[in-house]
Amino acid sequence: MSAPNSLPVVRATKNPILPKTGVCDPHIHVFGDRAYLFASHDTAPKNSTWRMRDWQVWSSGDLVEWRQESTFRPEDTYIGPCERCWAVDAAERNGRYFLYFSEHDLTTGVAVSEHPGGPYRDALGRPLLPKDLTDTHQYDPTVFIDDDESRTPYLIWGSYQGSGYKIARLASDMLSLAEPPRQIQIEGLPAQDDKNFLHKHGGRYYLTWGSFHAVSDSIHGPYRYLGNFGASHDHGSFFSWRGQDFNAFTVYDPTLYFRGTGICYVHYKNDGRIVVDPLVVEHGVGRYDASWNQIRAAWFMEGDGIRKRENHWERIEIEVLRDGAHLIFPRISNMPINPLLTLFGTSNRAGTTVEARLKGPNGPILGSLTLPEAKSWGHWTYQSHQMRLNHSAPELDLCLTVKGVEGEGLMRFEYFRLTE
Repeated sequence: MSAPNSLPVVRATKNPILPKTGVCDPHIHVFGDRAYLFASHDTAPKNSTWRMRDWQVWSSGDLVEWRQESTFRPEDTYIGPCERCWAVDAAERNGRYFLYFSEHDLTTGVAVSEHPGGPYRDALGRPLLPKDLTDTHQYDPTVFIDDDESRTPYLIWGSYQGSGYKIARLASDMLSLAEPPRQIQIEGLPAQDDKNFLHKHGGRYYLTWGSFHAVSDSIHGPYRYLGNFGASHDHGSFFSWRGQDFNAFTVYDPTLYFRGTGICYVHYKNDGRIVVDPLVVEHGVGRYDASWNQIRAAWFMEGDGIRKRENHWERIEIEVLRDGAHLIFPRISNMPINPLLTLFGTSNRAGTTVEARLKGPNGPILGSLTLPEAKSWGHWTYQSHQMRLNHSAPELDLCLTVKGVEGEGLMRFEYFRLTE
């Protein structure tokens, strides 16, 4: 299903990804092989308060080019016309798509569609979470589908203005609660904000609000507060796609009352903390500049046969797990003619080869290098290794493919750079 011709297509050049549109409070989910952005919508740059008249759905096949799929309006719901269309989230269940939307900080409703891009229609004609359901405010919903055998769905909502966050299991129809709401406890922090999101990584549950994050082994908590990773203090979400982890977050574009959406890569430290890269928070994902001193290996847009890990320098590196593993770095701009690619890494097997290819793992070979067997492998002896690329265009879609490696820990690298 394609978007109507009247709806816009935007190609991002950096964060925010949809500049000067007011598309904010991003919750991104991947359905099929496409990312869908479910968002609130600030109406004008000169607003002196939040004036939000609708919700919008956008989609992308690469996180760079975005097309608007649909607009969902409060007048088509139990709410009626208003300027209080606050945060939304969405999920898929049995081939149908469910959009959970906030009426200001009062209630939460649910809409349904046969397509992730919409159009959506009010499923109940009344709130799913009515105003006085609990002793917190019934807004800012997050819907979370667990990875257990039943794919159990949950709804999380709430605010520091009340008693904090609540969680309840959703019924199989996704249109009602299957149990009474429970309180979520967070240890190490006296109060939460609104704007919650819940995701899972490495078997642990991460509860976030802005860039504050807490972790638990149980979906109901208690959650242990881990700190602020610094991308944004406003709404955000997390998603994984093509081997990479991402955070979508709200940025001021340019004010508190007219905001935008940014995306950055997300990494997980050994102790569970989330970290991001300030350069990527500014510049966004899916694009690079050859003039940067380093292009970090962990900034790939697509990866296979690899994993990210924290090394003994407490930096995030790439560990190659098998022969044929690859990493893709599209849209590297300001390319020198026939540049020198310098890779900083190590291998404990002689004959490990890194190929630079155009676009993907089956693309034309632009250059290659063979890594020597590292000395003192137990101390992770990293070195700089170089290859010349046969490439003269000003932009490069680069794929690094590794040959001759089988088994964990046989090759690791941190970054590469491109120079004349």
